[in-house]
Amino acid sequence: MMEAPTYLGTDIAGLMHAARAEARRIVEGNKGDMISDHKAILDRLEAAELITDDEVQTLLGLYKLGFEAGEGKADPQRAFFESREIYGKLAAGGKASPVALVVASAAVGSFEISVSPEGSTTVSIARVSYGSSLAGIGAGIGSLLGGPAGGVLGGAIGGLLGGIVDDKKGKK
Repeated sequence: MMEAPTYLGTDIAGLMHAARAEARRIVEGNKGDMISDHKAILDRLEAAELITDDEVQTLLGLYKLGFEAGEGKADPQRAFFESREIYGKLAAGGKASPVALVVASAAVGSFEISVSPEGSTTVSIARVSYGSSLAGIGAGIGSLLGGPAGGVLGGAIGGLLGGIVDDKKGKK
């Protein structure tokens, strides 16, 4: 029989409370500065040795691309292709941590590609996309429960939930 460690307090309500409490702590600490919020999330992942300092810088750059596109300060289509290129280099480099890859993937997945009735491609992103941030928070909480593998699973779930939040908020 396989031995699996038992964790106290890992019920869904407890995890939801922990995620909300962490999100509130980060937001209050950064006084609404979304980029600083995301940097704080990434710093927590680095402190837990789930990502490296270089990966923090890369992931922060990805977040900024999406944030600026959502704020109308950058072209969403160009930001999408640039984000996809950065993710591709990270993935193909062979040295990226699994947690960095899942957070980067969520950043790229925050963009939505659609085709108009006329056949032209449109790229959009929510004004403030939560895919990347929730992937980071999910990775942090998941790693507490299951180490790096838990971080990857938590990051994937967080990124998915962030995409759902983005869809509910609507696109700019």
